[in-house]
Amino acid sequence: MRGTTSNMKLRRLIIFLFILLLIQCSNNYIENQGGRLVNFAHLENLTETIHLNGQPCDIIHIYSEHPDYHWVDAAEEGISCVDDVARAAVVYLRYFEMTDIDSILLKAKRLLSFVLFMQAEDGEFYNFIDSNHQINKTYRTSKKSFDFWAARGYWVIGLGYRIFKDKNDDYAAKLKNAFLKCKMPIKKNLEFYKQYVEINGRNYPLWLINKYGSDATATLLLGLNEFFKIEKDEELEEYASQFVEGIIEMQVEDGSVYPGAFLSWQDIWHAWGNAQTQALASLGKTLKRPEFIQAAQKEADQYYSNLLSQGLIREWQLGRENEAQRFPQIAYGIRCMSLGLLRLCEATRNEDYAKLAGLAASWFMGNNAAKTQMYDSNTGRCFDGIVDSSRVNFNSGAESTIEALYAVIEITNHPIASKYFYFKTSNVDSLRDESGSLLFQ
Repeated sequence: MRGTTSNMKLRRLIIFLFILLLIQCSNNYIENQGGRLVNFAHLENLTETIHLNGQPCDIIHIYSEHPDYHWVDAAEEGISCVDDVARAAVVYLRYFEMTDIDSILLKAKRLLSFVLFMQAEDGEFYNFIDSNHQINKTYRTSKKSFDFWAARGYWVIGLGYRIFKDKNDDYAAKLKNAFLKCKMPIKKNLEFYKQYVEINGRNYPLWLINKYGSDATATLLLGLNEFFKIEKDEELEEYASQFVEGIIEMQVEDGSVYPGAFLSWQDIWHAWGNAQTQALASLGKTLKRPEFIQAAQKEADQYYSNLLSQGLIREWQLGRENEAQRFPQIAYGIRCMSLGLLRLCEATRNEDYAKLAGLAASWFMGNNAAKTQMYDSNTGRCFDGIVDSSRVNFNSGAESTIEALYAVIEITNHPIASKYFYFKTSNVDSLRDESGSLLFQ
């Protein structure tokens, strides 16, 4: 499925990294099997039950600051948002699939109630509510639109529909009806299918979310994928294929500094939210579309291999790659890479991807530039980021907490990836040859 050069590069990276690996603490690995690493305590501390339209639902407070980790609201935005509530519900639903604990499913349902409340009749979403539990309809990160928060809303509704279909027919029907509303805003986007704009000498597709937001579009595809797992819809499958076509147009060409990377936006790659490999590998497997998987493999083999060998990067701009920013590094970026690799393992049955997924996720356990354990299983907190090689942001907001839990749940549930979750690599400088060149560029 992959080219010979790409295959050899991945194999060389695997062998070379494993030569440098040291086990951090085998006792921790043994003690934390069976899900004991997963601790929802801090997420539950961020959770509040409120009533909307007379119905109970749960919200997630946005920020939580060191040292006492109290709630902190976003001044102009509000106290809670679809962005965080939807991703928390995804985590609970996935954990329920692995454990079959009814109380976990109930938590997910209460979060889903908030997501459904924030959906408009035209299929778009609002994002924030204020302290009076009123929808913020005016601020730029909350106005009704088909934006990142809408993509996350459809992700969890699609996943919820798949899981509740065998649990509660009436509720599943409600979720299905809400999910199919996505067709309205999707059709508006796809009115621009095959239209492009030239920016700095490169053509960008105009039919993705926010024109060329391949990151947000990938999140939407994760929701479509969950729906397709249990229900065939030829119209939506065609829409998904057209979105994938646009995402592949955003993939950096061979011969570039970072070939294979999926640009997040015009001329920009950033780690946070870049779930294109996770989405394309998942959708390719579900729809039996090998070309989707091949595009995901290209990013993993050519770009992720660079990140894992030379050190993580936060952001860079096309044509100015020499000015790439390494920091801050956050959980949201690590989840996208580690679970993208994990989904590739499932789609290709190549266990090397699971090994790399575990290594990427080992960032949470201290295999990072700051040599700091970012996720604490005793409290359920994940610190908000690595500021630089000597400083950590010890706050623990909703995004970091949820993204860490998502990665931990998925990685530790996989028999191969979990074995590499506690490993540490030596200094990345040792991955250079005598001339100073990186061995895996």
